[in-house]
Amino acid sequence: MRKILTVILSVTLIALILSLGIGCSSKAGIVDEKIESEEAEVTRDPEEKEDTAVEESEEVKEETKYNILYHITGHTIISQEMDGTECYSLYFREYFDGGYVKPDGSENKILDLKDYPTSMVTSKKYDNFYYISSPNNPLSESYGYKIFNWDIGDQTLWSSDFVENDTVEIKNSAEDKFPGGVTTSPGNNYLIYLITQTASNQSEGSMVNKINPFVSDSSLIIVSTENGEEKTVLLDSYNRQLFTSFADFSADGNSFYTIAREGESFKFVKISLESGEVTDFAEVFPGFDWKVVNWDEFFPKTGDFAYASFSISPDEKRLIAYKNIFTASMDNPCFTDALHKLWIFNLENNAADIFENQEGYVSDSSWKYDSTEFALAIMGSSGCYPDYMDARIDKIDKDGNNKVSLVNELKSKITNLGWSPDGMEIAYDVYGMDLIGRLKLVDVTSKEVKEIINTQTLGYEVSASEPVLLLFADWVARE
Repeated sequence: MRKILTVILSVTLIALILSLGIGCSSKAGIVDEKIESEEAEVTRDPEEKEDTAVEESEEVKEETKYNILYHITGHTIISQEMDGTECYSLYFREYFDGGYVKPDGSENKILDLKDYPTSMVTSKKYDNFYYISSPNNPLSESYGYKIFNWDIGDQTLWSSDFVENDTVEIKNSAEDKFPGGVTTSPGNNYLIYLITQTASNQSEGSMVNKINPFVSDSSLIIVSTENGEEKTVLLDSYNRQLFTSFADFSADGNSFYTIAREGESFKFVKISLESGEVTDFAEVFPGFDWKVVNWDEFFPKTGDFAYASFSISPDEKRLIAYKNIFTASMDNPCFTDALHKLWIFNLENNAADIFENQEGYVSDSSWKYDSTEFALAIMGSSGCYPDYMDARIDKIDKDGNNKVSLVNELKSKITNLGWSPDGMEIAYDVYGMDLIGRLKLVDVTSKEVKEIINTQTLGYEVSASEPVLLLFADWVARE
């Protein structure tokens, strides 16, 4: 997955919260919220982990062309008194298994993952799915809290098939390097993953380097899933934060867009997945004046860990960027006001539209297949539950106009969303005051919202201390 300023945690933990709970396309979220007091323990009968399904209606349905891929995640709720106010926080603790389901909620299947997963599942075609895991428990104590160690040893990248769940090793850790992230191209024709240098200081590296755009601790690996041919690009000039901030594919699945380190600064690049050729955006889009890009604003060097995220339209004519802005309240130690700034770079007409002080912070974005519109998942503010809670999904045309609010989830949090390949629906994950994780769909024309599955249907009991939630991962083509 892939992102909140808080007054109750250390500076290091704040950095991790900002990166993973707010800005990432990550998109495994760490979020701050206040919950009503209730006692419950999370329990799960192993037998209940087997496949579950929502009964289909008796109506005849057209054969579904896509499944929805998701990940089950564990979280922890903590509290601390600040200036006489009890502030509560919910933050990401660990990954559990993955799963996939039809959009109507039928044929839900749990994907059993090896060992301790250290990434979300990823796939775009119903043949194989991919993920990273370690035999070592990545949870460790830091500042009195259980923190996920992203640099845990012996991480391995796996491929598994959807039908039999047979697992094949793709890449394991070697010496002081490990697989640091993974994604797949449309059609699963190419596997893209990072090889990352283990931090010398495990306590620091487990959090700081995961969200540090200024390190050059990674290389990008391209693997053809047809013949296994492997190419290494951006050798030691890449990192996990840049992979989180910008990792898009061309509509034909032959190119990958991201950001590379360039000395002390950065540059946008387009990478041919067939040849491995890396081309600067200045060459790909020579008609656009790239001097307007202010990297210091997108990736501030000090005092601001809410880094920018980017997404390019399928037709390669628009590039959007958004950056969240947080202002702590002097009156309420548990509350942080949230705004975001939106850029729309018109690559065909050499223009840039900037939308300042937009309400709420953005947790994710997604383009419609025809590049006419994009969607943003937005939270009203941040802080302790339920201060920041009130989530919405806005769709906006490619030039930043005609904004339409599709979804309003009161006292709730949306982390990830994805426009369906046919452009008719948007899938998203959400949870609210009841601490039940849900996957939902919204019809972009009628605005009708329907629930697909939730953590209770998967057999998880509601917990006020260690809630289990769901994250939308992707749309997976069945053909």
